[in-house]
Amino acid sequence: MDFGTAIGLIIGLGLILFGMFDYESQTIPQTFFSGQSLAIVLGGTLAATVVNYPLKQVLQMFRVAWKAFARRTTFDPVDLIDQLVEFGRRAKKEGIVSLESSLPQIKNHYMRIGLGHAMLVRDSKKLELFLDSEMDSMIKRHQRGQEMFYNMGTYAPAFGLLGTVMGLILMMTQQARQSTVASYASQMQDSMGQLLHGMGIALVTTFYGVLLANLVFIPIAGKLKILSDEEVHLNEIIKAGILSIHAKENHYLIKEKLMTYLEKEKRTEE
Repeated sequence: MDFGTAIGLIIGLGLILFGMFDYESQTIPQTFFSGQSLAIVLGGTLAATVVNYPLKQVLQMFRVAWKAFARRTTFDPVDLIDQLVEFGRRAKKEGIVSLESSLPQIKNHYMRIGLGHAMLVRDSKKLELFLDSEMDSMIKRHQRGQEMFYNMGTYAPAFGLLGTVMGLILMMTQQARQSTVASYASQMQDSMGQLLHGMGIALVTTFYGVLLANLVFIPIAGKLKILSDEEVHLNEIIKAGILSIHAKENHYLIKEKLMTYLEKEKRTEE
């Protein structure tokens, strides 16, 4: 599990609960816990998402969200470069077909299919087109997941505001009904208290909407984007390496070329 994501959620929820705490009563007011408000926000957000996206994609929402929490298989760019350089040395000496026996041991999917395709085509432009197509397909797939959570982050506050408006309408309706049967003196005595209590309940849905949007949906979308950018960067290194291997470049030149994709600190370490 990615402890960074979990720690961020725990810290955020902890600080919010700390802010909700009432020191006079030594408890968190029950007003903050409303099943109806949560149902309006979550139900409305989910319903809008189902309307906006194909059902198949919505059903994959939890699997996509889990990527922000799950421990992922990380590939060290330096290790990838060393692996590509070794493949380049072998391909230069024995031919690129000699790498076929190593394909099953390659853990990186993009490198495995890229090298496999490099053995089948002679035209470097066709190989580059294939590698670009694979990368574009991955990027679009990632963007769909990111976009869905970004949109959920906009839906949640909107339905929170909707719930608040609904609560205010009900509160005003009840106030108007009571004013027709109660005396003016008794109405003035407790109307302010009822009004403030009703407004507090009505605003809970906005609270839930803002909380879910800014602590759950939008941060998950941002985490997915960061993970996608990291994978794209690795694939760019792999793409350059495969094209160099296919062109039968010297393995020393391959390493120098691929090292330019690394940060200066990692280059100096090498």
